[in-house]
Amino acid sequence: MRSGGSISPPGGPVGVSPAPTPSPTPAPAYPQPVPPPAGYVITPSTMQPTRSANDSFEFRRNYDANEFSNALYALDSGFTGQGVTVAVIDDGVVNVNGELDGRIDTALSRDFGDDIVGGVRTARDELGDEQSEHGTAVANIIAGNRNGQGAMGYAPDARLAVLRIADWDADTRTETLTHIVEALDYATRQRIKIVNHSLSSGGDPAWSAPVARYGATGGLIVSSAGNSSGSAPADYPAINDSNRNAVLFVGALSPAQTSYQLATYSNRAGEAMDRYVVAVGSNLTTNISGSTATFSGTSSAAPVVSALAATILSKWPQLSGQQAGEIILNTATDIGSPGTDPVFGRGLVDFKAALSPVNPTLSNGVSQSAVASSVMAVPGTMNVTAIQNALSSVTVLDEYGRDFTGSVAGMIIRPEPRQDRWLYRRVEQMGSGGTTAIASGALSASLAFSSVRFGPSEDQVRTSLTTGNVTLNQGQTLIRAAWNARRSMQSDLMGLAPFEDGVMAYAPHAENSIGFERPLAGGRIALTLATGRQDAAQASAATLGWSVRGTELRAGIIDERGSIMGTPTGHGALRLGLGATTMMMEAHHMVALGHRWSLEGYGSLGITRLKIDGASLVTDATPILGSRLGLQVRGRIPGGMLSVGIAQPLTIESGAARLTYASGYDLVTRSLTYTSTLAGLADRRRLRLTAGFGAGGSRSSLRIGLMHDMSEQALSALAGWFAAF
Repeated sequence: MRSGGSISPPGGPVGVSPAPTPSPTPAPAYPQPVPPPAGYVITPSTMQPTRSANDSFEFRRNYDANEFSNALYALDSGFTGQGVTVAVIDDGVVNVNGELDGRIDTALSRDFGDDIVGGVRTARDELGDEQSEHGTAVANIIAGNRNGQGAMGYAPDARLAVLRIADWDADTRTETLTHIVEALDYATRQRIKIVNHSLSSGGDPAWSAPVARYGATGGLIVSSAGNSSGSAPADYPAINDSNRNAVLFVGALSPAQTSYQLATYSNRAGEAMDRYVVAVGSNLTTNISGSTATFSGTSSAAPVVSALAATILSKWPQLSGQQAGEIILNTATDIGSPGTDPVFGRGLVDFKAALSPVNPTLSNGVSQSAVASSVMAVPGTMNVTAIQNALSSVTVLDEYGRDFTGSVAGMIIRPEPRQDRWLYRRVEQMGSGGTTAIASGALSASLAFSSVRFGPSEDQVRTSLTTGNVTLNQGQTLIRAAWNARRSMQSDLMGLAPFEDGVMAYAPHAENSIGFERPLAGGRIALTLATGRQDAAQASAATLGWSVRGTELRAGIIDERGSIMGTPTGHGALRLGLGATTMMMEAHHMVALGHRWSLEGYGSLGITRLKIDGASLVTDATPILGSRLGLQVRGRIPGGMLSVGIAQPLTIESGAARLTYASGYDLVTRSLTYTSTLAGLADRRRLRLTAGFGAGGSRSSLRIGLMHDMSEQALSALAGWFAAF
């Protein structure tokens, strides 16, 4: 070990517990996973199965330290420090056994030290020798080669600028680390983004100014906290407002598998808690003799964090070193008292969290919205596949300006109908209850109510109004008002068949209506206004119809806010739209087949325009054409009424949504690049076979509904029986 000097490496001894040379035979298979003992923080290696090709024997030689920091995630994601240079200010670095082949940037590296022989000082030009035990261990923790031997670094493809600052006195055989200011000013001139400083200046005020100069370039110094069990990092006295953001202090975590413990020798966070993180302070590395050994101390923890910074910058070179440091601080795992604390500071560094998006946003080129609050709900009448395919590769930016490319297709859904509400309404219809009716001259009204028992006691009965109707007959003019009209519809085979009313097909929540009818041209003309709400969605509709001798023609306009074809539109950048406006034409015709049977058919065409949300990736849409068809036979049979039919529910025939989304990132302009594409909404045609049977009187009734979806090859059935005793 070295002695003397105003600056000394605080790391523990190098070469403790040498590890045996790995066997050239294939790595052994790991056992199948079993639950770790209660209280374990990390799963023991013997209980952890092989997770990827990177989870190799060489990787597992440093298993505990890697697991604490989630280091495997970086390798599996391809973040290995490539293209990034880390300056190692230390006593020099030697490439032993090829562990640092191609990793030392000899053109950028410098030896600032002198050799002193017989009192004569001579400038030295050698990046490392047998005295460079400390720097060699540090360098291999950062960038040790993945070559199947020794121990690999946390950023195995990073480059190293070796800045040797040691003077060697051959007469006293002592090493003095005195050239740190020269080395740091050199790193400032070279604009090296990351400096690993596994040393201590003891808080010398002379260190403050060069740190501030370096910090002005946006660079980050990753500095060991010290090994004196102090209450704050050893160099903290040299930190002030001018250089605070340039330094990230690193304490040493004990490698105990079952708990988070600061190593007994490690300086705590203290007043530097907002600029302090911890990493495991014992790492397997290559020492100066070429052996693989455990290197302990805060000097060992600091290069873990330098390597993490390098992996961040390898993917996002547009960031500064200090921005990488902010990411490390803000994504560290809180392991002490809640929040930032004077022992662990911001917490344990986490490769996975630091390399994952933080509060990412989606952009359409004009507006940005948080990914977390975005979802697209596509009506079941529309094809969702084209939208999902288009948005399976989207680029987002997180709050640090980092670009990530991935899929948001899983956030595009086709909601199923509210089965709870649908079923409850059917129970209401079939449950006990009744109807109250009044009539006075031209005015008549009725209210239907339902009583549903939800417990054994007599008072455990829920009674609620279900529907209401009011009719006013003023000569030839008929005025009708209806409340919750959808609930009173009995011709839909208990909800299993498509609605005959086109308004209900497009906007089933427009349940409340008022209508006016009077004779015209041998028939009757009718104007109906409808409205209704469901949660945050609201729909209004106006239809004008004319009927004569079993034929009815209607034209209507339907306006929706917060829904499209009865489906909520979603939220944020994936919102399908603010709502929709639909123009619809429909026809309905019924003919008698003798005295007992009738045949009726209906059909409609509608053109829908989406209301575009300026914050959405859906930036435009073509007109959307929808169609509906149905044919049904009804008649009396012994014991009741039978109905059989075939129907095509509302289906989108044509139409497309224009999607504008980020598909890449331009490093030169530091901006997103965008793609615009049309995603077709036309869906396949579906056919449903329906059948229903109803029978009963005033004291009991039986209803059965069947529906076979020919496209899905699915059968649905619902039956209800009511009896009064």
